[in-house]
Amino acid sequence: MDEELQQLEAELKQLRPRAVSAGLRQRVAGELAAVRMSRAWAALPLAAALAVAFTWWQRADEKQALAEAEPSQPLAAGAPQPEAQFKPVSVEKLLYDAKDDGAVTLDNGVRVHRMREFYVDTVTWRDPQTNASLRWSVPREEVRLQPVIFQ
Repeated sequence: MDEELQQLEAELKQLRPRAVSAGLRQRVAGELAAVRMSRAWAALPLAAALAVAFTWWQRADEKQALAEAEPSQPLAAGAPQPEAQFKPVSVEKLLYDAKDDGAVTLDNGVRVHRMREFYVDTVTWRDPQTNASLRWSVPREEVRLQPVIFQ
């Protein structure tokens, strides 16, 4: 009995795991990328709030520095107040995921091919006077339906 167990153990020591297939590596890499992207989405509201707070804080410091540097003079009635003039300077559209749902049947019975694409749209504004900038990112899902024609 002891000899049979030793033979079995010797056979088990000779076994080696199979190499991981390229398809599995790609699938795992894709899922890890999706998890990383979902974590990045969780940080977007905080990043936007920090950008707004920083811009507000920076503007307050600039106003205080201007008030200290120049003696305060009352503005004439009806004189235009200086305001930030943010202008859009760039727009980016980033496709980060696409899913092919294949052929689906709509509620009205029509067969269509459905593709879903997930984007992040980012618009950057800049004030040319102060060179302050503001970035705004918005996630967006685009669904495309293409009729399926059977011949």
